[in-house]
Amino acid sequence: MSSMAVCLLGISMLVHTRAPNLETGMNHEIASAICYAGKNYGLNPRILAAYTLNENGNYNVELLKPAAVGYDAGIFQVNTAINRNMPMIRYALYPAAEASLAAQIIKRNFSEFGYTWKGVAAYWSPLEAQNDGAQAIQYFDRWHRHFLEVSQFFDKAKSILDHTGKVKK
Repeated sequence: MSSMAVCLLGISMLVHTRAPNLETGMNHEIASAICYAGKNYGLNPRILAAYTLNENGNYNVELLKPAAVGYDAGIFQVNTAINRNMPMIRYALYPAAEASLAAQIIKRNFSEFGYTWKGVAAYWSPLEAQNDGAQAIQYFDRWHRHFLEVSQFFDKAKSILDHTGKVKK
């Protein structure tokens, strides 16, 4: 089965559902960014897509909002001050660069905190996750609901591609 085809279709359907007025080209750019970042960094793209729903559920790629320090940018809301030492941070409003940045941060968090709720919540606040903070737990709970939502789109995409014979078995 072509997992890339399932990923691209699943995330395209998700983005279209959440942001129906988004240009088709941007929809595909977001889907490609998430799918390829997942592949390049060894992360299930469902994990990445769930973060985009937690951080910016309407896929406003130009969203730049003030944070406690610096700004949170784009669909993953990567913080520009905290992550200023990452070479690609100046491109945080471009979906491909931002997905790559987010994947690196997520991998770092999973390495430090494990593949646990703390590893997920550390994206929002490593300190809150480390201290079992109530807001970190709430962040994880939202992420988990989003992960299940994303999974439904992947299942639907697989079903469509299986039915049309476009998925290689």
